[in-house]
Amino acid sequence: MAFITSLLSVPQPTGVWESIIKVFEAGVGSYILAIVLITLIIKIIWAPFETINKKINKKNMRIQATLQPELEKIKARYGADRNLLNQKTQELYKKHNYSMMGSCLFMLVFLALNLTIFFTLFAGINSMADYKISQQYDYLKYSYANVLNLTNDVYERNNDLDENNDIVGYFENYKELKFEIVDGQIIAMLSSGEEIARTNYLTDFSYLSEENQKDENGNILTDEQTGEPLKVVVSSDKAIYDLVTKFVSPQPKMNENGEQLKDENGNPIFEERYVGGQAVSDTTIKQAIDEFSSKFIEEQYQNSPESSKFLWIENYWIADSPLKNSIFTYDQFVSEIGTNNVSEYEKTIYDSFMTNLNNKVGRVNGYLILAILSVGVSVLAIWIGNLTTRKKGQPKTKAPGSKVMMIVMPLIMGIFAVFYNSVFAIYMVTSQIISVALTPLENLIINKWDASQEKKEEEKRKSVVEYRRK
Repeated sequence: MAFITSLLSVPQPTGVWESIIKVFEAGVGSYILAIVLITLIIKIIWAPFETINKKINKKNMRIQATLQPELEKIKARYGADRNLLNQKTQELYKKHNYSMMGSCLFMLVFLALNLTIFFTLFAGINSMADYKISQQYDYLKYSYANVLNLTNDVYERNNDLDENNDIVGYFENYKELKFEIVDGQIIAMLSSGEEIARTNYLTDFSYLSEENQKDENGNILTDEQTGEPLKVVVSSDKAIYDLVTKFVSPQPKMNENGEQLKDENGNPIFEERYVGGQAVSDTTIKQAIDEFSSKFIEEQYQNSPESSKFLWIENYWIADSPLKNSIFTYDQFVSEIGTNNVSEYEKTIYDSFMTNLNNKVGRVNGYLILAILSVGVSVLAIWIGNLTTRKKGQPKTKAPGSKVMMIVMPLIMGIFAVFYNSVFAIYMVTSQIISVALTPLENLIINKWDASQEKKEEEKRKSVVEYRRK
């Protein structure tokens, strides 16, 4: 795909996460493995902060459990006077050297950083997905355009009555015609290996037309150095569009009111440039092109230099969901990469070959397996976290909102997995699995930490008692 990077619809992403992903992918040769490794590194670096956050959370829960009976008494006594209730509550916190703001500050900073990593990585993977989807499409588009260009060469030679007239040979065996790209050329050959035609493989179809460039007043623009008239540049997409509408997709002739013209029998009239309906051998040019180009594009799709298949997922840059097809319709494609990244000619080009490809190899992209895993592992991570926040033999305490988190967080994970690309869903599943795996170690550290602090506090109390006795 590297040879058409200058013409890609979506520019290559250059953000921080995108650059990190590309470095890892270059090292391990797989985007999925790169995401797994990046996730592992993030979780390992983040583990000390996760441990501190859990330690603070556990301490707050223990203090809240200890103060709860007194808080209930204050609420019962001063509940009618909110100001006095707040005053007495703060006095109780001060008596026990507990600051609600101070205890929550680290947790708020931790949450903010966590969300920053989550959403910036999400945005980075999304932009990478748009780029990869566009990259695959452009690769197929230029493969298809070169087939049409070779066909056009053969057709024009026939029309010019060249002595190397090969149009009949090119089409009479169209069912077994195949194409290869070798040394910068595209070659049409039979299954026996006999070459039928060849031409240069183009990575840019743009060219200078015979039409002169003009300013807003209709004056011809000239080159400042040579004085020669400047010619209108026909874009690559316009040139491909012209090939498509010449051989495959006839464009209707319209009257001044924008209505399609019809002949005396009521049949639609098409632009004169369309020649796909001409009979050659036992078929028409359009039917033959649909036959041999579909086989070639399917081969290019199946043998893409950068396959996006993973286990049961046909394209991991699309959501693992039966609601998503492995090959987009044109409207879905535009919705994915953005209207600013397609030309005015794109729909005609896209539909001319992607519809056939979808009919041949398109299928649902997945079966919600990543969504189910995202929800399941998220519930497991939260449950284990709640289970290990108290010591054995102590009364069960729950952080405020823990029941809500048990529902909301897995639901969010599931929504992201269903509606966004599979690569990010793999990141979420991997992240939760690593969190579950690290929880026993984190809790061992927290328990050792608590034991050390309790020992110091006990020694401090003994020192005070001994000092008073003296």
